[in-house]
Amino acid sequence: MLLAGVLVSRTGHADDPRDLFGLGKDKKPTEDLRCDQPHTFGCATTEDPLDDDASPYGLTTWLPASYLRRLPTANSGHDGVAHYALGANRDEAGPAFGGATGLENRWTIEGAPSDGIRSGGSDTHVPLTFLSGISVSAGGFTARERTSTGGTIDAQLVRGGTTHVVDTEVWAGIASEGRRRPLASGSYFVKRLTLDAGREVSASVVATGPIGTLAKGSVWYAAGIAPALSSTDASWTASRLVDRDNDGTPDGLPGVLVTEPISTESERALDYYVPVMVRSGWDRGPHHVELTLIGYGARSSRFLSNATEQAAGIDRSELVGDGIATWRGTWASTRARIQLAWHRSDRSDSPHDDAANVPQLLTAFVPASLPDDPTVAMRCNDGTYPQIAQCAVPFGYFASAGAGALVDTVGDRPTVTADIAHRRDNHVMRAGATFEDSRLVVQSRLSGGEQFRSLFDGHLDRLRYVMGECPEIIGAPCDYADVSELRYRTRYTAAYVEDTFSPGDGFRVDGGLRWEMMWVGPRLHFSNQLAPRLGVAWDPLGGGRSRVWTSMGRSFAMLPAGLGPTVIRRDFTVHEAMTPVGNSRSTDAGAAYNVADGIQPMAQDELTAGAEVGLAKTVRLIAWAQGRWLRRGLETTPEGFDNPGRVGGLPAQRSTQQIAFEVATTPTGTLTLRAGYLAGRTIGNFPGPYDPRQGSVLYNGSEFDGLFSSSTEIGRLPTDVGQRVFVEAARRGSVGGVSVDVATRLSLASGRPRTAFADTDVGVVALVPRGSLGRGPMIAQANLRLAAHWRGFDLMLDIFNVFDRAEATLVDEMYAEGIVRPIDGGSYQDLVFLKTDTGNPPRRRTAFGLPAAFQGPISASLGLRHTF
Repeated sequence: MLLAGVLVSRTGHADDPRDLFGLGKDKKPTEDLRCDQPHTFGCATTEDPLDDDASPYGLTTWLPASYLRRLPTANSGHDGVAHYALGANRDEAGPAFGGATGLENRWTIEGAPSDGIRSGGSDTHVPLTFLSGISVSAGGFTARERTSTGGTIDAQLVRGGTTHVVDTEVWAGIASEGRRRPLASGSYFVKRLTLDAGREVSASVVATGPIGTLAKGSVWYAAGIAPALSSTDASWTASRLVDRDNDGTPDGLPGVLVTEPISTESERALDYYVPVMVRSGWDRGPHHVELTLIGYGARSSRFLSNATEQAAGIDRSELVGDGIATWRGTWASTRARIQLAWHRSDRSDSPHDDAANVPQLLTAFVPASLPDDPTVAMRCNDGTYPQIAQCAVPFGYFASAGAGALVDTVGDRPTVTADIAHRRDNHVMRAGATFEDSRLVVQSRLSGGEQFRSLFDGHLDRLRYVMGECPEIIGAPCDYADVSELRYRTRYTAAYVEDTFSPGDGFRVDGGLRWEMMWVGPRLHFSNQLAPRLGVAWDPLGGGRSRVWTSMGRSFAMLPAGLGPTVIRRDFTVHEAMTPVGNSRSTDAGAAYNVADGIQPMAQDELTAGAEVGLAKTVRLIAWAQGRWLRRGLETTPEGFDNPGRVGGLPAQRSTQQIAFEVATTPTGTLTLRAGYLAGRTIGNFPGPYDPRQGSVLYNGSEFDGLFSSSTEIGRLPTDVGQRVFVEAARRGSVGGVSVDVATRLSLASGRPRTAFADTDVGVVALVPRGSLGRGPMIAQANLRLAAHWRGFDLMLDIFNVFDRAEATLVDEMYAEGIVRPIDGGSYQDLVFLKTDTGNPPRRRTAFGLPAAFQGPISASLGLRHTF
């Protein structure tokens, strides 16, 4: 395993930092320390090739919960700290590995899939107090491992021991005011929304222990609950344009517009999140049975900006959980596992304001009458500046009355997995199979059953859902529906065979073949995905204390059910428009993209090599290199849903090369250190299912939609990591007879590569080579914990972003609009010469280069912990 290895003993609180490395106060480093247990510090792997938890070929980091809880992590969950692993980066969708995005990982709990059925992201959030640790793998997978084109994150839960233990903690937090996104020149909104994190309180109680004896076996339990209540402060500021010189042009153009305030409205929204865990186990000789129920209930609010307060809010209720039943058999030469699991997610939307359960009105102007905001309606239409539209809506719509589109989703995924491993002579032979059947039911509705849109006074477009027939004839019967229901289904099946051969002391050669089937709905079927994987490892020091390895293999993308609207079906809708010149009806039957004949699965090849060593059982070093090459991508193209470039244009490309180093050490009895460095590049034209510019596109982005392709599309992708370094340190001492701790995590990472795009008649194109505009600012973050231990109580103060860094993490990259073409071989300096097809300068977007997102502001959490 990687250097994150066991930095903390997995049982309770470590009073001496040497305990974090498996070295007690009275233990001295000795060369006879056995590497017969996974995650033992000073061991690169286990001596037993039957152990699946310590593959000598993988880029795997073990993050013990006891170690993570000593760092400034407050009440975080496992998805908030998974990027602490070596080789991990992070985007807005989650931890990212090897040039992939945060939506290309596999998330599991005790080996059972827990990733989101719709998008593939983290779904079941697990508090650190529920965990024994997190196993994070950035690559180097064997045939037995369930993976996609990113990494894997497995949450391993606490178990009951031989004594009863109750671990309790409470946290209270507060954050500074968030950063404000700047307004572009000439930009204006009737209402602007600001959101700030308010106060937060949380608690956690986790009990573990023995139950007794059943059928000659010992029974244990583990149970926990960790409720959290947080607030969000929302504020809407309304303003209007002015024209004091009555020249018919808003004052301030073409620069920053001059506005007059109209009103300010504020609201504090309360959100809750309640994770729960109940599990029990039975152990008798070689047999081990575990039953687990884990999940959470939550409610959160989200708000629109350019809208009345009544129409702006939507509440989402969530109930997400997993039921897992696992049997393991452990014999001297055989290991076996059978696991049954069920993942379920139930999410429903409702208007935040009870009065918003009426049809929503979207207008390209501010109406003269707004019952839910009469002040804005009056000030926008009082004729103070008659030569201009005082509250113009230059793009999009102004929302009023109802909450608009509401979506309820219910997802289910039963899983069956079976594995067996048997040692015979110098071989360990493995075989296994797994089956996942994901079903997603999406119910879409409109508040009040319909939605109205108006481009000007006298125009009204009425939108409704249809379930049945609806001819495009005014007055003809139409099967309107209050709710549109769509069902999406994916099936994933895999089987593998694998053989680990030990030709001599310290040598292992592992070869395997994994067969996978990935189906999405009735038309997108990949039935014969063959993934060969090979690994070779050598332990030159012997006894599991070192490893030098190389591995190679192929992996295929795990496709989520959220791909359904692209390849299965969308909602059937009807628009009925009324204008002064007549009425019309148009329908959209919800047809999906055509799935191209001969489409092939998305495949990725990987090569890794590295070395790891434990020195004197007090220092652990690791270095590795990784290369990944996308062989085929999946995206929407002019030919339908296809492998881009198979018919024409550039193929989807993404290649990544990375190197990583890490050291973990306890140089003194009161200090522990862990530091890591990652450097790499990702080149191509295929961002993947998540793109910072477009969001979660789920293989339905704009990169390959146009009829035009250029070499400028190829360059540094948003997942290009650049350089990333982190340092974690914990120091224990005593002040006035009170034991105190200081812990910190410092990180420094390169900013994202920057690109200049244009929205043209042939689609969105990169004007100069992608990523050639340099990088955003370096992102530096310092988190700090101060703790005191007194009479069994731990008082902790965690401060995040101590220096209140406010760098932009995302900027607007749309440079221009119009009929323009890329500048082949061009650079940023050439953009000033950009011309349209008529020889005129294009319309340049004033928002280009402005920040769209920032680092979180300084925040602090005060915690109290006690273990009974």
